[in-house]
Amino acid sequence: MRRYVLFLLFFAFFVTGCASITAQRVSASFDRPKDCQEFFERVDEKVKETKVRDASSAPVLGFPYLRTNRFLSALKNNLKNDQAKNQWVQWMQKLDLESRKKEIANLPEEKVLSLGFQEKETLMARISSCSSELLEVDLRQPEFHTILHPLVKVPDEYSVLMRTLGLYPLISLPVAMVTDESRKKMRARFEPPLDKFPIEGEIKTFVPLRTTVVHEREIEKIMMESSRDPLGIPLPDKDQERRLVEALAPVLIQDVAASYDRIGEVAWRKGRIEVNPQKPMVYYYFSHAFFKEEPILQINYVFWYSERAGENPPSIEKGHLDGLTIRLSLDPQGKPFMVDVQNNCGCYHLFSPDRQQVERIKSRPWMFDSFVAQWLPDVSGDVHLGLRMNSGWHQVQRVLAIKEISDPIRYELAPYDLLETLPHEEGRRESLFDERGIAKGSERIERFILFSMGIPSIGSMRQRGHHAIELIGQVHFDDPSLLDKNFSFK
Repeated sequence: MRRYVLFLLFFAFFVTGCASITAQRVSASFDRPKDCQEFFERVDEKVKETKVRDASSAPVLGFPYLRTNRFLSALKNNLKNDQAKNQWVQWMQKLDLESRKKEIANLPEEKVLSLGFQEKETLMARISSCSSELLEVDLRQPEFHTILHPLVKVPDEYSVLMRTLGLYPLISLPVAMVTDESRKKMRARFEPPLDKFPIEGEIKTFVPLRTTVVHEREIEKIMMESSRDPLGIPLPDKDQERRLVEALAPVLIQDVAASYDRIGEVAWRKGRIEVNPQKPMVYYYFSHAFFKEEPILQINYVFWYSERAGENPPSIEKGHLDGLTIRLSLDPQGKPFMVDVQNNCGCYHLFSPDRQQVERIKSRPWMFDSFVAQWLPDVSGDVHLGLRMNSGWHQVQRVLAIKEISDPIRYELAPYDLLETLPHEEGRRESLFDERGIAKGSERIERFILFSMGIPSIGSMRQRGHHAIELIGQVHFDDPSLLDKNFSFK
């Protein structure tokens, strides 16, 4: 047994060491400006020391000015010409600058001074300048894309080491039985008529503060115009994004039995993350995926509650902070054809597809089939997507088409980026998430019980890009091929 553990530790050290050697070899093979190379190394060292790395995207080994996500990593196989390749690289550069901006905002002032800068804005300007300089030099290297492509990848959220130590092949059998029973209970929640649902408190309806009416033809025009680029990917500008977000924002029909059932703004209060139910807020971000192997746009709406509590959730799942992500996938014409939902721990993922688009649900060998709770109702025109939620556990009970709403509670829409650089009362900034993508203070008891499944800090609320959504097998919420893997479309 001792030799077995030593072997695993050696393997982990070997992988880490290989990564460092690869980065050094890439840097040495390119004739990069030494001052910018060393500058990035110093900045990364300070970010690592203070544990403020933004985990919403993954660094590209050997290319300190690039970061990637699962969509961009998959996209490398679809680059047909030099224009597409250059736009792909520029997208990764933009992703890196966005993450570095958040890291610098969260960096303590003394660390900024130790880098030789008086202000964070000046430091960020230097980062941007060096990023462009390094990219310009690298693009002149004839082997640039040959070296870059295999290094553009995102680590799994599943730990082989944890699964090995936890005897995953053995433990997964009883876990599969419990999961199957849980899925049966989830399905049963969708069976009763809406007027027969138990109500533990009072039904409250949360709707967006500003509702923008965007007609189907206008949405189709936005999708068409924003896809006129070498990659053929819908990339709306900020104004178009805002119009889409407001037009398609969902309605939350929540059974409110206590304050923990009210969504709210996330903020630091006396060194602890709190959710303010007096200020309802929903955070949004855009993502991309493949639909019949073609790129599409997705809108993610993220709701936060102060805790998971009450009588409904299992005791091992209860704890500080809870949340819900509702994702709308838009077809090339901009019409929602798939809604999928997860709790922000990556738990209880479910699909609600447009029945007219789906030919069949695919079977997945050695795994559970995708959980299709119900077919998607028609939410076109002035009809809004609605979700009926239970108290305490914050589980979806029904997906609805909502037209008329009486006595609504208005919520604000805010960019998800705000969560990654939240202000404290004294002015300093800190992300809701740690450098592993785990929401601070949201740990659950189940991490000690289900660690064999290989998901670090299982049960904790997680940052975008870090949601493992299956206990059996390996499935990520941000897998760009998730829809094509689970459905055959007409």
